[in-house]
Amino acid sequence: MDQTCPLCEKNCPLKSPQCQSGKNYAVFSSSRHETQENKLFALFYKLSHLFVHRNGQNQGKNRILAILRHHGDMTQRELLDHTDIRSASLSELLAKIEANGNISREHNHGNARNLHIRLTPKGQTEAARIHQENLRLSDELFSCLSKKEQEQLEHILIKLLVNWKKEKE
Repeated sequence: MDQTCPLCEKNCPLKSPQCQSGKNYAVFSSSRHETQENKLFALFYKLSHLFVHRNGQNQGKNRILAILRHHGDMTQRELLDHTDIRSASLSELLAKIEANGNISREHNHGNARNLHIRLTPKGQTEAARIHQENLRLSDELFSCLSKKEQEQLEHILIKLLVNWKKEKE
């Protein structure tokens, strides 16, 4: 492992970093864990925790609005396929989002059991705001990585997702 700080141009040794970012990097990189996998899990957990707290407590709602903004109107079944959450949890979340006036749910004329979900004008405005916030957050989070590092991270994350989904099935 490289023993210099990769976060700034100073290339100072990790044993005595000169900037706050370097000091933080040294703390995270020197943490002790039983295995490398355990260390990766701890770092992933910490990053996830920071993401949740930075992105607010409305992630479920935001995700639903973002999906509808991106894919357009859909049935509740189609939305369920996009979200990968339990049907009862989705129904409860949709009821809250509908109560806020961001979506409307209508029974499909051909099949009364099928609910059709669409963004209301208020929901379209909120979804556009969320989209802009997500763009800002993604720029903020990944701007410290080079394009090559971003591509490598993308491949790693996809590999993890495919593996975890396979184990779930």
